[in-house]
Amino acid sequence: MMARQHAKTPPCVKLCPRLSSRGEALLDQQMWCWGCDVRRADENLLLAYGCHKRPAPVPHLRSAYTVWLDETCALTLWGWGVWIARESLGSLFISRSRFKVRATTTVHLLPQAWCEADLPLKHERVTLDHCAPLLATALTWIATYEEWVTTRTTPTYRDTLLESWPQRRHYRGGCPVADMPTQWMTLAHSIRQEMLSS
Repeated sequence: MMARQHAKTPPCVKLCPRLSSRGEALLDQQMWCWGCDVRRADENLLLAYGCHKRPAPVPHLRSAYTVWLDETCALTLWGWGVWIARESLGSLFISRSRFKVRATTTVHLLPQAWCEADLPLKHERVTLDHCAPLLATALTWIATYEEWVTTRTTPTYRDTLLESWPQRRHYRGGCPVADMPTQWMTLAHSIRQEMLSS
């Protein structure tokens, strides 16, 4: 019997271990928060922030939330990762799993993807100096969103969510709520610095 052929996984963009480790903890925490934000009884915070919900074609898959950062750049969120694309720069995906970053020089502003395997990523090697602007833009948007959440919710809203975060112990309590915007901005700055030194 012939062995089943599997498509090759697109290569990851190389980040230094320190950035990968910090990004992994922050993103898992952020994903938990977004999941709670969309289920919030008072209002769906992602919708209130200007994201557009694209329901999955079947109930067991995660919906997509897309926001346009400007007329040439769109960012999409799923429960399993973040996608950002900008005309002239290409597209980039940040996986919730271990903060793996993959990129393509092709622009896909609104990917019709409902799992990682659906993403329009080619088997091409993209360097950090090429995709760092996209990655830093995505992280900066997250920081800005977290700053906005503090103005939209009660002071204890995020703290209450993190008490029930399943990975809280694994990540040693995670990032303090008050530090989340700053930590995302710091990571974005570090990505830019890493690009300059590469």
